[in-house]
Amino acid sequence: MAELDLMMGHSPEEGLLLVCIATAFEEVDNTVRFYAIMKKMESGEMRQKPRILLLGSAGYLGKPLMAQLQQTSYVVPAHRTWAYFADSHYYDFWTDDIHSLVEYHQIDMVVIAANMAYEAAVPACSFTLFQQRVEQLIRGCQQCRLIYVSSDGIFDGKKGNYTESDLPTPITLYGRNLQCFEQTVQRLCPDYCIVRPSYLYGYSFSHIDHRLSYVRAQLLAGEQLTNFTDMIKSPMEVNQVAKAIALLACSEYVGIVHVAGNAMSVYDFYRKAMDSLDIPLEGLHPAPMPTTLLHPKDTSLNITLMKQLTGIEPLPICVALKAGVERT
Repeated sequence: MAELDLMMGHSPEEGLLLVCIATAFEEVDNTVRFYAIMKKMESGEMRQKPRILLLGSAGYLGKPLMAQLQQTSYVVPAHRTWAYFADSHYYDFWTDDIHSLVEYHQIDMVVIAANMAYEAAVPACSFTLFQQRVEQLIRGCQQCRLIYVSSDGIFDGKKGNYTESDLPTPITLYGRNLQCFEQTVQRLCPDYCIVRPSYLYGYSFSHIDHRLSYVRAQLLAGEQLTNFTDMIKSPMEVNQVAKAIALLACSEYVGIVHVAGNAMSVYDFYRKAMDSLDIPLEGLHPAPMPTTLLHPKDTSLNITLMKQLTGIEPLPICVALKAGVERT
């Protein structure tokens, strides 16, 4: 129709010439538009959301982490035992090569929230095989930004108030495996953030953590429980931890960050938690750790850096749990 409008009132030769001229100008205009778009893309104005592969998306931390990351990014969830999200992809740390998933989905960032280090913390598991699988996993995504969720279990518990600059001193198989992961990430990845939580607790997608669930059930059944007054942790509500990890993931920070709450004994933690859940405390008793127990004593974490980088202030246990109840 546009060509007919141009030709009306002109001879066929003149009309054809006008159409050719208009077409040429349209092509020039499209070229100008194309280069304008390219310039915007190069400057970041039209950059797409980052594409994140989340390992462990069906886990206790993985579910709220998925929700947090989706607010700013396109997230590809992955699972091994079962899929919580409909579009989740199967990935087995022990048998699969992560590189194919990274390439197929054009992944910019990999977040490892699956706890392979804990799963492999048994004498029957070959540490050599574990090291090989960690190496293959990290090499498969070393061109991406990598976020690894580690733990305070990497420390021996002799000091407490550990900072990010304190050297790992593992005394358990779990701690050894965490150190293997952290060292491999630091050795192979130029763009990484290692996050160390402590005690995760609270409601993840309406389900309370297994520790509080167990203690609550035991106390309601009239059982007597003993908790240690000298085992010190830094508990933090799971949704706050997920938010902090998401903020760090989408930042440019490279290094280690302790993402945790304020230090307290395990006994005090359970007293505060059960009181917040309106559970009678008569069956909860304090005691020191047995000297025969080979477990880190004080793995509390210094969280100054987390506060500086994320602006997050850990919620009091009573506030965090009551907010979780309301969300359910």
